[in-house]
Amino acid sequence: MNTVSIRNLSHRYGKVRALDDVSLDIPNGAAVGLIGPDGVGKSTLLSLMAGVRIIQTGSVSVLGGDMAQKRVRRELSHRIAYMPQGLGKNLYPTLTVRENIDFHARLFGLSAAERKTRIARLLEATGLAPFPNRAAGKLSGGMKQKLSLCCALVHSPDLLILDEPTTGVDPLSRRQFWKLVDDLQHEHRGMTVIVATAYIDEAEQFPHLLAMDDGRLLANAPTREVMAQHGGKTLEETYIRLLPEEKRQGAGGLEITPFVPDPDSPPAIEAHGLTKRFGSFTAVDHVSFTIPKGEIFGFLGSNGCGKSTTMKMLTGLLDATEGRAELLGQPVDVGGMAVKMRVGYMSQAFSLYEELSVRQNLMLHTKLYRMGGKSAEAVQNALQQFDLADVADTAPAALPLGIRQRLQLAAACLHSPEVLILDEPTSGVDPAARDMFWRTLLQLSRRDRITIFVSTHFMNEVERCDRISLMHQGRVLAVGTPAELVARSGRPNMEEAFIHYLEEDAKTAGVAV
Repeated sequence: MNTVSIRNLSHRYGKVRALDDVSLDIPNGAAVGLIGPDGVGKSTLLSLMAGVRIIQTGSVSVLGGDMAQKRVRRELSHRIAYMPQGLGKNLYPTLTVRENIDFHARLFGLSAAERKTRIARLLEATGLAPFPNRAAGKLSGGMKQKLSLCCALVHSPDLLILDEPTTGVDPLSRRQFWKLVDDLQHEHRGMTVIVATAYIDEAEQFPHLLAMDDGRLLANAPTREVMAQHGGKTLEETYIRLLPEEKRQGAGGLEITPFVPDPDSPPAIEAHGLTKRFGSFTAVDHVSFTIPKGEIFGFLGSNGCGKSTTMKMLTGLLDATEGRAELLGQPVDVGGMAVKMRVGYMSQAFSLYEELSVRQNLMLHTKLYRMGGKSAEAVQNALQQFDLADVADTAPAALPLGIRQRLQLAAACLHSPEVLILDEPTSGVDPAARDMFWRTLLQLSRRDRITIFVSTHFMNEVERCDRISLMHQGRVLAVGTPAELVARSGRPNMEEAFIHYLEEDAKTAGVAV
C-alpha cells in the first residue's frame, strides 16, 4: 500500500508554474530523499502532501485520504508531521525546550500522562535531556532542529515530512540529526519519511530518490538504481546527467591550478582580533587571518556562526566592537569610500532590482561606482564575460537562480575590484550552475589576480579554495589549505575533518555541540 499517491499535480503562483503535471507513488515505510535546487517546486510538493496548501490541479492521496477535502486534511493532521524549511520555524523562542514540546503535544490532544512519557523519551533520544529548561531561542542551530523534530514527532505520526531540515547546520549536528531520524524510523516501523535536502550527499543515503527540476520529476526510483542507470560515481554527478542538455553545459571538468602568492605584494585582507558584539551577544569573537593577493579564501561554517558579520566588517558595512580590519593595506572605515571602491561585495540575498532588466541593473551599478564615460563599455564587457548577453533585456525575476547569481557577480565586478567578498553565492543553485560559477571565480583569481573571500557550507566548494577558515560560534577553529586541515585532523575527508575540529572545540569548552 502507498502512503502517498499523486496524479497530474500542477501548481501556480501567479504566472509562475511551481509544479508541472507531477505523478508519483511512495510506499508505506519508505525513506525518500528529494533533491533539486531552490525554486523547482520541492517545498510546494511537500506542503501539498502535508495538507497545508490547497490543491489547484490534480489529486493528492495521503494515508488513503483525499487531501482536496478539508475534513480529510483535518483528520489526517494527527497522523502527519511536517517540519517546514528554516531553523526552528515551528518553535517559540521564548518557551523552553520542554514547554515547546508540551505545547505541540497539547495541540494534538495528548493526555498529561502521554505528554510526560513522550517528552521524556524524545529528550533522551535527541540528547536534549540536559537542557529541558533552556529557551529555544538560546539553542544552537543543530539543537533547534533536534527540538523541531521532537515537536513534529510528539504525536507518533505515520508520515514524517522534512523540508531541508539541515540546511546551514554544521556537519556534526547534521550527522546526529540523520542518525536520530533513522533510529526513530526503525523504532516506529511503518513510518514513511520524505526529506528534501540541499546537500545531495545526504540524499545519497536514502534508499529512494525523487529528483526535480523546473517543477517536473527527473527521477523517481531507488537511489542506487538511478545512479547505476546514469553512470554517476556520486549522486551529484548523476543529478547533473539528469538535467536537460542546456543546463549541463559548463558542468564538471574544473581544473584548479595551484595558487602561487607574490612574496612582494602586501596582503589583500587582514583581520586582527576582529570582534563584534550585539548587546551581550558576541557574534564574532577575536577572529584573525591574513589573505594574500589573488588567493581564493573560503569561510566554512554553519548559519549563525559569524561568517556574514565578519564579511560586513571587512567591507565597512558594519563597525567592529574590537580589533581591526585592513583591506589592501588600508584600515577599513565604515564611513569612507576610497577602500570600498576597490572591493566588490555580493550579499547572501539577491540584492538587485527585480523590475529592471539585466542591462539596466548593470548600468545602475556603473552610476553607483561613478564610472562615467566607461559605463557602456563596462556593461557590454560584463554581459560577455559572465555569459549574460542572451538575457540582457530580461528582468531578473524571470531568470533561473544560477543566472541571477552570475548577474550579481557581474555587478560586483563592474568596477574592476581588487578584492571580491562573496557571502554564500551558490546557496540554492543546482550543481551544474555551481560549477559554472566556480569556473568564473577561478578565472578571476588566476587570470586577473583578484582576491576572493567566499563563504559556503558546501564541502565540495571548500576543496576548490586555496585556503579555508573553519568557523563555529563566532570563533575560528582552524586555518589552512584543505589538504593541511584534513591531514592535521587525521580524518579521511574535509567533512570528517570539520567534525573532528568541532568535537575538539566542544571538549575544550566543555559544552554540547
